[in-house]
Formats: sequence, structure tokens, C-alpha cells
Amino acid sequence: MIKLLNFQNKKINEIQIKFLIYSFVSIISLNFLFFSHRLFERQNGYILGDWLINYSGGFTRRGFFGETVIFLSNFLSVNLIYLTYFFFCILYVYFVFLLFKIISKTNFSFLKLIIVFSPATFLFAFYDPLAAGRKEFLFFLFFCLYFLYREKKFFIFFSPFIVSATILTHELFAFLVPFLIISRYVKTKSKKLKDYNYELFISTLLIIVFLFIYIFSDANLVHTCNTIKNFGYNGNLCLSINDLNHFKNSEQKMFVFSHYISDKNYVQYYLSFLILSIFPIFLFLKKNLNFNFFISTFLMMVSFLPFLILFYFVNDWGRYIHIYTFLWMLIFLSNKETKKIDINISKILIVMIFSISWYIPHCCPEIHFSKYKVKPGIFYLYERIHLRLTTENDMYK
Repeated sequence: MIKLLNFQNKKINEIQIKFLIYSFVSIISLNFLFFSHRLFERQNGYILGDWLINYSGGFTRRGFFGETVIFLSNFLSVNLIYLTYFFFCILYVYFVFLLFKIISKTNFSFLKLIIVFSPATFLFAFYDPLAAGRKEFLFFLFFCLYFLYREKKFFIFFSPFIVSATILTHELFAFLVPFLIISRYVKTKSKKLKDYNYELFISTLLIIVFLFIYIFSDANLVHTCNTIKNFGYNGNLCLSINDLNHFKNSEQKMFVFSHYISDKNYVQYYLSFLILSIFPIFLFLKKNLNFNFFISTFLMMVSFLPFLILFYFVNDWGRYIHIYTFLWMLIFLSNKETKKIDINISKILIVMIFSISWYIPHCCPEIHFSKYKVKPGIFYLYERIHLRLTTENDMYK
């Protein structure tokens, strides 16, 4: 018994912790790339189709990357799906590389480990493979660049082009404006406006481009879709394209909002997931970064307000809880703590239990939790593996 207690209280040094983090992120990244490849190969209309939105029918939102990759595919006579996945991998691997640089410069406390191993951050796409292959990692890529090179002249010069390309690939980048200001405040705690000149400039640029997208998006979606069909792909790849008008369709968005808000279980599930996701963030702000209760609450509320707007438009609430939590994690990783780091085996076990005890589906909890109202993440993994071993249906292979 004494030996067991001594083992549980055994201290873990920084090198061991970082080795654990690097290994964890590497495995999660390989899983993400694997399932992204599978979704691309199966021509998923909501994932691959989103990357292939283009300007052939006229200017529309999210079309910059698709227009570029379609042009290159035609010019180089290269398979469109392979080329899309190639650029996808380059961007994602570069994101992981930058993330490792951030991790190498930080230190890890118990709460920071809780957030890193949370089902709302890295494990999100691991538990729900249909969350793989999405565009939101582009947001994380930009913020990694920002945290690493914010003071560098070359980044200040090139960042407006990076920001413009990102928002033209996914317009919801504009909803992350509060995180720019907040991340600077968390780092500097400055109340001087001049210390936020860069953040205000980028925020203004994001808002202007977003308004431009909203006002001038008026493409012929049939022509946009036909460009993809001309490559020999089926109409399912146009599912994301067909949803583009949903951005302006007030009747459709009201239906989505009223339908999911009226579903008590939908709201209850995602409210539970949100609490599990944000509670460690609040504790970290208060205990590790020494913000008082009011400031911690205010920062979290301001950063979350744009996501409430997104909940009004879409049903995949899990994705936006993931983006929100992941960005807070990046802010914490980019800030070294002043507290003494004290982690032992017992705390690592608590982190592991937390990471396997729940998970967030990207949408539709009524499907995930139809048989079991409460399902630990580790049990959901078991279900997925069991399904693949016992079914002959190709969609599960």
C-alpha cells in the first residue's frame, strides 16, 4: 500500500510531460489525416465538397481554396481529389509543426494538461471521425503563426494576405475577432490602445472582408456545382455548395434555430458538453493566470458571443464548442505560467479519466446517444471498433 502511494505521488518532470504531449499530438494528427483521406476518397459532400467550393458560378463565400486547387488541377492535369488532399496535408502538417514549437516553449500544469487532453480539443476529431477534414484547423494555423511571430516584421507584412485567404476560404474566421484582442490582453494585461494596433487592424480587415462576402456573394450555384461534376464526380459533392444560400435565407435559418432549440435533449446535451469544456478554462484563467472572477467570466463571455450567433445558423454545435475550446488552449499554451509546476502520477491518472469519460459529437446527439443517454468516450470508441469488425457494410470499413 505504501509503495502504491509512493508511486502515485511520484513527480513527473517537464521532459517526460512534453514527450507525452508530443506523442499524443502525433497520434491524434495521424488519426486526423487518415480519416480526412478516407472522407476525401469517399467524396463526402460536406467535407471534401466544402474544400471544392469555387467561383465558376460567380463570387461566393468559401470559394478561394477551391478555385485555386481546381485551376491547378486543370493546369497540371492532376487528379483533383489527390491535389486537394496534398495541399490539405501540407497545411495541416505545417500547423502541427508550429504547434510543436509553441509546446516546446511552454510549461505544463495540471489544468493545462486537462485542457490539452480534453475531448473538446485534440480528442474531438478522434472521437468523432466526421469532424476530420474540416476547414477550421486553418483558424488554428493562423493563431499559431500569430503567437509565434506577432512581433516579427515579415509576419506583420504578410499576415493581411494570410487573413484574407483564410476568410475567403471560410468566412467564419471573422467570428474569431474577439480572440485576437483577448489573446493580446491575456499576454500583456495592457489597457493602452496603442498596444493593440495590430489586432485592431486585423480585426477591421476581417470585418470588412466578411461584409464584402455577405453583400456580394450571389453565385449561380448550378454552374459552381457543374465545375466539380465536370471532373467526373457525382452530385453529392455539391451538398456544401447547395447550402451556400442558407447564409442569407432567413426562413431556413429560423427553421434550423427553432427546430434545435425546441429539442430539449439537443440543448441539454450541448449545454453539458459546453460546461465540461469551459470549466477548466475558467479555472485556468483564475488560478493559473491570476485573473479575478469578474475578468475571467467577462473574457469567456465576450469570446463566446459570436458562437451563440453561429448556433442560430447551424446545427453542428459540437464543432464550434471545439473551436472555442481549442483557441483558448492555444492562448494558454502560448503563455508561460508563473506558478511552480507540480505534476505526479495521480494527476496524470485524473487527466486520463477526464479524457475518456465523455466526448462531443460534431452534431446530432440524438444519434450518438439514442441507446445510452450517457456514453463515455472510451465506450464510443469500443462501439466504433466493434461495428467495423461485425458488419459487412462497406461504409464502416
